[in-house]
Amino acid sequence: MTAFARHWRTPVSLPDSCRLIFLGGIGEVGRNMAALELDGRLLILDVGLSFPSADMPGIDLVLPDMEYVRDRAGDVEAITLTHGHEDHVGALPYLLRDLGRRVPIYGTAFTLELLKGKLEEHEVTDLVEPRVAVPGGGAQAGPFRMRFFHVTHSIPDGMAVAVDTPHGSVLHTGDFKLDQTPIDGQPTDLHGIAEESGRGVHLLLSDSTNAETPGHTASERSVGPVLRDIVARAPEIVVVACFSSHIHRIQQVVDAALADQRVVCFLGRSMQNSVRAARELGILRVDDQDVIDIEEVDSLDPGRVVIACTGSQGEPYSALSLMAAREHKWVKLSEGDTVVLSSSLIPGNEPAIHRVVDSLYRSGADVYHMPADPVHASGHAAQEELRLLLSLVKPSWFIPVHGERRHLQHHARLAEEIGIPRERILICEDGDVIDVGRTVTKVDRVRAGMTFVDGLGIGDVGGEVLRDRRKLAGDGVVVVVVGVNMQTGEVVSGPDVVNRGFVHDGTSADILEEARKRVMLAFEESAEAHVTDPSALQQNVRRVLKRYFFDVTQRKPVILPVIMEV
Repeated sequence: MTAFARHWRTPVSLPDSCRLIFLGGIGEVGRNMAALELDGRLLILDVGLSFPSADMPGIDLVLPDMEYVRDRAGDVEAITLTHGHEDHVGALPYLLRDLGRRVPIYGTAFTLELLKGKLEEHEVTDLVEPRVAVPGGGAQAGPFRMRFFHVTHSIPDGMAVAVDTPHGSVLHTGDFKLDQTPIDGQPTDLHGIAEESGRGVHLLLSDSTNAETPGHTASERSVGPVLRDIVARAPEIVVVACFSSHIHRIQQVVDAALADQRVVCFLGRSMQNSVRAARELGILRVDDQDVIDIEEVDSLDPGRVVIACTGSQGEPYSALSLMAAREHKWVKLSEGDTVVLSSSLIPGNEPAIHRVVDSLYRSGADVYHMPADPVHASGHAAQEELRLLLSLVKPSWFIPVHGERRHLQHHARLAEEIGIPRERILICEDGDVIDVGRTVTKVDRVRAGMTFVDGLGIGDVGGEVLRDRRKLAGDGVVVVVVGVNMQTGEVVSGPDVVNRGFVHDGTSADILEEARKRVMLAFEESAEAHVTDPSALQQNVRRVLKRYFFDVTQRKPVILPVIMEV
């Protein structure tokens, strides 16, 4: 069961039809997933996840609802991944288990290298046929002829992909920015994209994340001098928290450390995995002699150490959060130390990040973070870059993707401004089925909601369970245990009233005692009326206590009557 419970039918595929099915990432940031259908075969574009919001207690991960693809597992020709961020690849192991067979996976070298550990952890490595996608080149998978273009993003080896259809290509930008001075010297391939435009782009799907942001996104290279200055002025240890996959940012952290004659420590499992993959591919340049393990930090002068770690989003058990709480085994921050949060604030994470920042300040450390300090540059194109790409591609039809509804609307407005007719711009939602014919139109809907991962359970927690959890978290639970002679309706033992998260037993004993008396009275009335049906007795208890608790506390706890038949 998933959070989207309505029954949808799987649309019937027509011969020679081309359709695009959005399964995630439209009207939201995260869970990016779409399926392109051609001649009855499916090409999956990205398989991402998102992380739970504050109103999803107990949930670990949020996946796209994959029922549509699962029902057509035999039709999946290949999967293409635009880059290695979790919101584009994180749900891949779950999809592979659903498909239950080997599938070609197209991705750049770094994307596939990052995936190795994830696939091994989920024990699905044998279900993957890795195919290295080389930007500037192409590939053929069944009826799908693809071309790949390098794009600059906040992770190395991002790419856009164009797929031929009978009416022209579908060009998906992936996540991108037009950084003219990238750290690796590889800007977004505007020349190749212009050539694709010359071939005829029928439909453009473009990243909308920064569609509300005017101007241009700052170059990643602009962060380097800021980091160098911070490190050079720091008297003691420097801790830089950033996304583990942001190898270009990590490279600048390394460069800043070496410029101040310091060594670098990479802290956190995901950080170490990303660094290992990047060093093996030559994307991250740092000599072994300049890297130390965390266990060596104590033996060195703190003024000669820089730690690159995870936790910039306030994750509870990340290295940075443990440092902030003074619970990290190896790093105890104090006055004179320096901490840099070199990342943006992901919407929904603000409270956790602010708590960590406050705790870091309490430690006495100097703290640098956005927006107060320019220690981060976005990986997504702002308005002028989006306009430039739209003008360069000149698509016949346009669908903004990867963003919340307001981002999509702003991107659509930009497309109108550069001359794309309004009737050729579609604002879509997850579940929309788009016919990519001579005209591009919405023709159907498929099931496309959220699938929750809770521990080892996948999809067994739905909206009803989450509502119960929110209610329990909000007002607590009261359990009433009563032993009843079901022949006479007489109370033999109890009632015992136990609460968790409702009121404190020590200070509110009178409330609980009155509740016990009211339950007892309700059973006496039921016995006089010869009511002995357990469900009716439970309903009476709920009705009596619900009214009483609200009158005296203005709260509505979950009330669980337990009738023990004696």
